[in-house]
Amino acid sequence: MISINKSEAKAIREHLPKVHIVRTMKQKSKRGHYFCEESRQAIKFLEDFRSRGNTVEKAGGENRFSKKA
Repeated sequence: MISINKSEAKAIREHLPKVHIVRTMKQKSKRGHYFCEESRQAIKFLEDFRSRGNTVEKAGGENRFSKKA
């Protein structure tokens, strides 16, 4: 399991909906942590997401994480 933050968890859920993400300590919101499975897609997405400075391109451009119609 990979430790991730809240914004990374949100981005992963938007672009890779089948990746399993777990949040610990749900009842105590300030003590919770997010963890993601170690799949190749998730790791590659996190590397790209972190290198871009936590931004996701949404305006028009196609990339390998774009949802296919």
